[in-house]
Amino acid sequence: MKNKFISYIMIIFGGTLTAAAFGLFVLPQGFVAGGVTGLSVILSGFMNLPLSWIVLAINLILFALGWIFAGKEFIFKTLIMTFLFPTLLELFGRITIFDAMSADPFLSSLLAGCLLGIGSGLILRANGSSGGFDILGVVLNKKFQIPVSSVMYVCDFVIILYQSVSKPLLSTVYGIVVILCSSIMVNKIITQGESKVQLLIFSKERETIREHLLKTFDTGVTLLNAESGYQKEKAKVILTILPYNKVSSVKKMIYTVDPYAFTVINGVNYVGGRGYSIRR
Repeated sequence: MKNKFISYIMIIFGGTLTAAAFGLFVLPQGFVAGGVTGLSVILSGFMNLPLSWIVLAINLILFALGWIFAGKEFIFKTLIMTFLFPTLLELFGRITIFDAMSADPFLSSLLAGCLLGIGSGLILRANGSSGGFDILGVVLNKKFQIPVSSVMYVCDFVIILYQSVSKPLLSTVYGIVVILCSSIMVNKIITQGESKVQLLIFSKERETIREHLLKTFDTGVTLLNAESGYQKEKAKVILTILPYNKVSSVKKMIYTVDPYAFTVINGVNYVGGRGYSIRR
């Protein structure tokens, strides 16, 4: 019960941040926007209605489609955002304290991207949905097996492309900055910022390197069976996961032990299991 309550709080807080991103920065600055908000901006040019009303109307239509075709279990997760987002969008649209930010649109795009990314990330962490084209994607996926992400990408692309034709180039560029910054922040929130590094080490001195990793650096080690491509010799490859602050020291150790070692380093967004998300 407690976890369910916390998840609702996260969805409400996340929804507040996303509405703030649009109401305080994206819409006042005239940046291009995707999703239901972007579609509402387009329709507002043909309708003499407040933007928040148009957003609410579209959300209600999509909510009804989801209720009919996607099932009640999914649609209940979108209920909060369906009504919360338009209401908060109207509220934040009346706040003028950030109007001075119009002199620095690049900073505004960064702030909007951070708010939007953090808000969306919190909603996803709580297993919620921001509604909008998420619902359309789920409906089309159930009926025609079209990937949800593909539906959302196509919808966003068409909406942003339409706006970019009628808006100045810089508005499109800053809108893209918002989207890119938002994507980075969503990734950080979902993975809790615990990015690590994966090392693959190919060396004839693997036993010495393995001992150093286990005893000196206190990190787990996995040995993978491999075969060299040129001489087709059987070999063992060392796999280990490290925090960023240990990478430099481990690299120095590896090339001290074996100057001819072959090392591959990859970024890892999440590591779970004993020693990471579970105590040893």
